[in-house]
Amino acid sequence: MSDLENRLDRASSGEYRLNPDEQRHYLNTFRERVLLAITLSDAQNPLLKAQFDHILRTYDSQSDPIFVKLSGSLPDDLSGFYLKTATNHHFEGQILEEETTDTYGIIIHTDHAMDLDKIDLADCFPDINLTELPTQAKPKKSLFSKLFG
Repeated sequence: MSDLENRLDRASSGEYRLNPDEQRHYLNTFRERVLLAITLSDAQNPLLKAQFDHILRTYDSQSDPIFVKLSGSLPDDLSGFYLKTATNHHFEGQILEEETTDTYGIIIHTDHAMDLDKIDLADCFPDINLTELPTQAKPKKSLFSKLFG
């Protein structure tokens, strides 16, 4: 009898999803459908913005429909940029406004199970460096050293 009561409680509250915690964690999709998961901190990194077109180009050749989901926690200017880039590649983009975990900022997924072992940005794209140190500028010479040095 308690199973029936639990099922009725969930149905009456409007939340009846299979594995809702997993879906919330991966921005309303299942882990087995995810092609690439980018953390919220990496999604906010300006270095990723420059590499996002390159990332999406790798999925252009797939015949399966590709979806790009963005966390509502991302700033509006970044969300707009990522959404526009996704639509330029003919991917369906979506910004989630509902409460999700703060783990992932961008999820790229399909509509069926792919069940990939490695879905993190560092594993899928090891050539992308988001911790690039700024190059040290040479100290400027003073006017005196330019004239006499």
